[in-house]
Amino acid sequence: MSGERVALCPVTEELVSHLLALAELDLTDDDAVEARMREAGWPDWSQAVRGPAYEDAPDAPDATHITPQGHFVTCDGDGSLHLPFAYLYSVDGGLLDEDCWGPLPGWTSEEGAWRPEFDACVAAVVRQFTERLGLPDHDVRRPRYDTRYVSWRLEHNVLIVGQGPEPLSYHQFEDAHVYLVSRTVKDAPFPDGEEMRALLTT
Repeated sequence: MSGERVALCPVTEELVSHLLALAELDLTDDDAVEARMREAGWPDWSQAVRGPAYEDAPDAPDATHITPQGHFVTCDGDGSLHLPFAYLYSVDGGLLDEDCWGPLPGWTSEEGAWRPEFDACVAAVVRQFTERLGLPDHDVRRPRYDTRYVSWRLEHNVLIVGQGPEPLSYHQFEDAHVYLVSRTVKDAPFPDGEEMRALLTT
């Protein structure tokens, strides 16, 4: 049960459509965002993790909603929406002594997978959005930190497919995610701060 692995919750074409519909909204308008999530069938996190599907699962990450596929979505009115779809991590008896993502509903983990498989997960999702939105506006890579932000500037928001150190693990794991962030909300949390905001919103 130990070793390197990549966990994945697939990004379906239906999920891409729902994310693009959310990208049309003001992400600080809680009522509009909540209504769109209900239309998409995304239950509230606190209700979903009490259901039978999670009875035997490890602790579920904190979030505000869960997609029908099993993604944990955080959208709490700050002008952003965060949806991880893959993780790169080790089960080694240190920080993790068991696989905490693979057993979650909708997720699978591949033991022995590492950087090439993780990067391939990201590339596949970038292709999906490219097919819908055309070529991205930016593809920012920081090889030293294994980070990448591929972004599309939309009318109200920026859509980012990103990968890099996962902050809640004190950067001991990596995640890959779809991130929607407002172009206009002053304090909307852009990855890497104001410098990235200036690049991605202009």
